[in-house]
Amino acid sequence: MKKSLLFLFLIVGIHIQSYGQYTPKDKAKELIHYLDHWYNEDTGQWETTSWWNAANILTAQINNARLTQNPDFKNNIADIFDKTKEFEVPATEKQPAWICKNYINDYYDDEGWWALAWLDAWEYTGEQRYLDMANIIFEDITTGWNEDGGLYWKKGLEFKGAISNGLAMTLATRLHLAGTKTVNGKSALLWATSIWEWMMDSQLLDSNGNIQDGIRFKDGKESITSNVWTYNQGVVLTGLVNLHKITGEDHYLKSAHDLVKATLKHMTNPDGILVEKRCEPDSCRPDAKQFKGIFMRHLMYLNEYSPKKSYKKFIAKNTSAIWKKGMIGGAKAPGVVWDQPSEANAATVSSALDAFNASLSLKQLP
Repeated sequence: MKKSLLFLFLIVGIHIQSYGQYTPKDKAKELIHYLDHWYNEDTGQWETTSWWNAANILTAQINNARLTQNPDFKNNIADIFDKTKEFEVPATEKQPAWICKNYINDYYDDEGWWALAWLDAWEYTGEQRYLDMANIIFEDITTGWNEDGGLYWKKGLEFKGAISNGLAMTLATRLHLAGTKTVNGKSALLWATSIWEWMMDSQLLDSNGNIQDGIRFKDGKESITSNVWTYNQGVVLTGLVNLHKITGEDHYLKSAHDLVKATLKHMTNPDGILVEKRCEPDSCRPDAKQFKGIFMRHLMYLNEYSPKKSYKKFIAKNTSAIWKKGMIGGAKAPGVVWDQPSEANAATVSSALDAFNASLSLKQLP
């Protein structure tokens, strides 16, 4: 049964009084309490967010369970899997009701988020069915590649998004490390290197060194969509780390560090707090409210592999801002703006959880 908002605030108040001095683990736990409020036990998803956001919320909670060595979340994962792997999508004005199976829909990036979530579930639980699902999804994603290179963002839409390609590149490296061999005529490793090479050959990097939104095709011409979002800088970091692990080629790791350097320089405010500059504080659409946490999640992975003092300082500064200013010391849920109070939902809370997971990872580094 879902909890009432009053009950939630009472619980949070009790925690604030009983903990006294919060640890990073305690702060992350407060965020999970908020997410529990929005979780719908009937659907296996979180209210106030959309389909792809749910995959990221699941990922953030799995990472938290891993970092805190909490085995109890395994049952939650199984419940979500059973309720979301096949369900009826209600009819809209544009299309009739249909059955979504195996997380395959019209958007290749949606599929990528779910595949990564199930890879995390497999690594955390060891249950083969989650790895099998990630492979099923990836096979469908690769059908979005055409002879000119690059993966489409949406089936039937003439746009190759940085996000659909970045997700698929990282996904391919992780599947390679998990033992996946050939998928639609290519090895998982070749998919990863091909996608990254296409992204670089397509000049998706802007003059600051940040990844732009993608390439649009219209009337036989192509143009770069120049929007720069934090999640596009983040999703490729894990893939680049993995390509360095697999191949030993240093340019992959250099590309990862260069992207972070550009992001910390051009996508933060004067106090060093990560900002979604295209829409904060008041114009972020629901999707964009989760982007910053995704960057922090993949920065965590890079920092675990190739740590830098500047990354540790950046993570600590941002989580401190979220807690002290965005959450007013834990008194409210965090919104999209991290250094001042703003409207919260499950996407913004999971984004903050990703940041606190990064903080927890620092405790485990030598």
